[in-house]
Amino acid sequence: MSELEHMPPILHYTQPHTERDLPCATFALQGDPLAAGRVIHFHEPQQGFVTGSSVCVGANLLIEAFPWVELGIVESGELRLQGEGFDLQLSAGDCFVVPHGVRVRWHHRGQLRRLFMAFPGLEACGEMPALPIKLDLGQALAPCAPPPASVLLTEAPKAWSETLFSVANLRVGIWQCEGDARRQVEPSYSELMFILEGAVTLTAKHGERHVVKAGETVVVPKGATNAWVSEGIVRKVFCILA
Repeated sequence: MSELEHMPPILHYTQPHTERDLPCATFALQGDPLAAGRVIHFHEPQQGFVTGSSVCVGANLLIEAFPWVELGIVESGELRLQGEGFDLQLSAGDCFVVPHGVRVRWHHRGQLRRLFMAFPGLEACGEMPALPIKLDLGQALAPCAPPPASVLLTEAPKAWSETLFSVANLRVGIWQCEGDARRQVEPSYSELMFILEGAVTLTAKHGERHVVKAGETVVVPKGATNAWVSEGIVRKVFCILA
């Protein structure tokens, strides 16, 4: 098998959604309460996650124990998540995380289109958060370390970050950074990036190029060698599985 065949794909959820060209994985989540309309585009068996999209018309489900941790990005429609201690109203552009084991009523009228990253194989360690969260996309951020000098092709940019959800080897939060360019690297972790501001160009090792703009999402699995270029400030939601 060639190196190209071994390398996992970079998944770019372009806008508009009608222009997407994404693979379909031959994998189904066992015991999935939200199976209706769900399409899995990539399954990573070693790290134990899936990513994909869902289009579903109408739902009113009481899920007694959510079967895994799942991050969702609402692309269109409205979703309400209710349970003891929470009542989240979600609409287009919102991002949320549902923890494993939570009792939740999942309700929407009309069509709901969303992207997801689900973690059925998440390491069973660390204390699981008790409540779903809606990410505050305008969250104030603290200064953080820039990308390491060993990968930078430009001067070190200023960067800011805040983690909003974490369990075991999974972190979800907001990150912002000034423009920079980086050499080809093979990531040691998998990451979903939902771009809130700015744009980034990711160029895969074998030349495939993705210009990911605000409002778009990209998933870079572990081992998907790529180079990064951004000309201005980029602000994003990150979901990193180490």
